[in-house]
Amino acid sequence: MMKTSISWSLPCILVLSKRTSSFSPIRIQSQNFSNKLLRGPRGWSLSLSSTHAPHPPASSEAFTEQNKLGSVTLLIPSTDEDAGVYRSKFGEKSPVSCPSYLSAAKQLARKISHFSDGQIFTNVVSASDNDGDKDACLKANALIALGLTSPTDIRCLSEIFRERRTKQSLSPTPNMCQFAVECGTNTYAPIVGPYDEANPSIFATLVPWSDEAFGKRLSEQMNDLFHKQTSDEFALALMLFFNRFSGYNVPWVQHSIDVTWEKGIVQNAKEIFAMITKCGPCIAKCLNDDNCSQCIKALDKIDTRDQVTSYRTVVSFESELLRDFSLCILQKNNIFECKAEIPTLPKVKPMSTFRGKDMTTETARGIIIGHLADTKESLEGSRQLDVSWKVACGANVAYDQFPSQNQLFYPSAKGKDLWYDPVFRVETIDGRNVWCKRHYKVRTGETPGTFRFSVLDNGVTSNEFWTVVGAADDLSWVVFHYAGAAGAVGQRYLGGLLCTPDGALPPEKELEEIWEVFRSAEIEPWELFVVDNNEESIGAQEAGPPPLDYYRKTAAIIG
Repeated sequence: MMKTSISWSLPCILVLSKRTSSFSPIRIQSQNFSNKLLRGPRGWSLSLSSTHAPHPPASSEAFTEQNKLGSVTLLIPSTDEDAGVYRSKFGEKSPVSCPSYLSAAKQLARKISHFSDGQIFTNVVSASDNDGDKDACLKANALIALGLTSPTDIRCLSEIFRERRTKQSLSPTPNMCQFAVECGTNTYAPIVGPYDEANPSIFATLVPWSDEAFGKRLSEQMNDLFHKQTSDEFALALMLFFNRFSGYNVPWVQHSIDVTWEKGIVQNAKEIFAMITKCGPCIAKCLNDDNCSQCIKALDKIDTRDQVTSYRTVVSFESELLRDFSLCILQKNNIFECKAEIPTLPKVKPMSTFRGKDMTTETARGIIIGHLADTKESLEGSRQLDVSWKVACGANVAYDQFPSQNQLFYPSAKGKDLWYDPVFRVETIDGRNVWCKRHYKVRTGETPGTFRFSVLDNGVTSNEFWTVVGAADDLSWVVFHYAGAAGAVGQRYLGGLLCTPDGALPPEKELEEIWEVFRSAEIEPWELFVVDNNEESIGAQEAGPPPLDYYRKTAAIIG
């Protein structure tokens, strides 16, 4: 993406101011694997050979370090994907057609593993008319039905949900949930932990600190995330569930900087007291400023672990007061005791050769500097533009949907480091079009083609690991993968970018090669979001010329 640092928010500050069927199992466990799709009399099965330790069978209840958080089963339609009838709604903003439910579910399984550090085991099963093993559905901690609409599939869904509901009522377990997504108008009454929408306890409404109430709130949040039809938000919903009810912390969503019933009164009070005593002046200045206080009020309405909503809110109200506010509370004092490390999954390899020669650090630097004019390290083929690259499409739902994404990479005036300045347009939550910009320090990684980025974004430091996954010999396109973390807010993120000199997608004949490059980084093309780089659009005209040289005019001189 052209802006990859993380979002933050502090809504807790407001407390101070206001407050009978069978199934064909398709077993998937990432991380690096090859697979063969087989068609037989029972429907699909997916044979996977992993480069890692073999995974347990779907029906296994044995505890292992690989699946200690639990298991997920994704239940998809029984119709052959080749018929093209049951297309999912994933990828509606991508440069390719929406995937079948089978293709989508396979990738969702990978994303669930990435977000859980490989500690959640995921099955994909398709309904069919033959007798078979239902264990994957009945024994899964989380069962998510996707796109079941035919009468036969609906009967499968209803039966399985009834059996699970009966089992839950007889032997309650907190680490259990089930949802039906895009399965007609019937929601089939979700279950999340001890909360059953079909048989709600009075505690769910009257006792907000009870597990039933936790389950009810989480059910509403998960349902909203599932229906957004993106792989990031789908996986996030399941991380929230397992973090709450598995008995283990899930690092991806372990930390929260919100005031919540889930934290408890004592922890909330401790955090508020720490903010007052350590950052009182910053808080007062922010709450007395209309722009800063509006941001805090807007953030109070959301779960800040939802990176999509929280980041758009923050960039809508950027100011020095907001930066100082978060710098004191989050970065300097770490009031919420958050931590986060850069994700290590998936394992992405940088391109090993370029123009027929082994990749070197110098060549990799030249590739990312790209087409920027007046840089000594430009490679042959540089078009000498006012930007290095423009983002044509990106894979992170929170950050890569912003329009008019410009990237500038250039050497530091001192030392061997680089600077990276993303300049991008934001459509704020109140309808304005404004330019946002960041200033990253870039250091080369140990392996040629890898880089380490760091930035102070709205008072919070983000660290990222970038990989040059592929590039055209003529520099007509480049594919980056990135993984990052903002420790002070406990957030982690992943993404990938296709960049071109003008921000337009490459010709159709080149796209399949590019999609294979993305797949090598375990990103499917339907996960990408096409960026609007139209300089004649109403939003671009309203925002005016982008401030491309805002940092470069001084950084290139003083270092």
